[in-house]
Amino acid sequence: MGNTFTDAAAASGDTSSWITYATLKSDVAHFLGYGVDSSEWTAAQLAEIDKYVQAGVRQFYFPPVVQGVEPGYEWSFLRPHATLDTTADDAAQDLPDDLGRVLGDFFYDESQHRPSVVQVSEARLLAMLSRTEDAGPPRVACVRYKEQVAGVEQKLEVAWWPVPNAAYTLTYRYEAYAGKLTASNPYPLGGRRHAELITESCLAVAEQRADDERGLHSDAFERMLVGAVAMDRKQGARYYGSMATEPGTIVPRHGDTGSTYPITYGGETW
Repeated sequence: MGNTFTDAAAASGDTSSWITYATLKSDVAHFLGYGVDSSEWTAAQLAEIDKYVQAGVRQFYFPPVVQGVEPGYEWSFLRPHATLDTTADDAAQDLPDDLGRVLGDFFYDESQHRPSVVQVSEARLLAMLSRTEDAGPPRVACVRYKEQVAGVEQKLEVAWWPVPNAAYTLTYRYEAYAGKLTASNPYPLGGRRHAELITESCLAVAEQRADDERGLHSDAFERMLVGAVAMDRKQGARYYGSMATEPGTIVPRHGDTGSTYPITYGGETW
């Protein structure tokens, strides 16, 4: 999945206010006293600069606990919507490479008049599959890791019950994983709107690790973070906290999605 913000900016040709991997390295290098000319950095200096930039970006993506920012806060731009199409007789399919975890259910198009596809544990789904081989519109799903392939990052897939009997378009929301900043992946998510906050986050990391102190940049990062989170909340970001099953949660029996009795609509019963 591409970064919608940067794709749109690239199309418009307006790159003057972008923040990039190169600009972050330059800012950190200047703070460390290494100068802004990357050709003059030694290999050791470049490794140190990169380490602080990557840590600063991660700190921005997953904010620390500060007054005014609750633990577990998730930015709205890290929770994009996506769709996938099932395939008849395909019991599992790959998920996007940038997917960290699926947030909530999978949803049919409203014209389908079907309940959402709820997530269950892999053990629960395998038990359901063992009881019946009947195919149909998926009702439950589990997201799981695929077998590791040498030289390739481990991927996630979604498995269905029942096994789909046709192609269905499902919408879902997920936590995006932007990956490490590199020359070929230079734009941090959050981009132009949070450019100064991202910069201060990288400088705060450099300040704390290189100088072993919390100074002006650490203070600036925390102040700016509170304001940015308040703004992001207005755009619909949510606090999920622990994703573990709560005590007392009722897991559907035999794949039932919550209805005690079968429902018939348009000649189909589920």
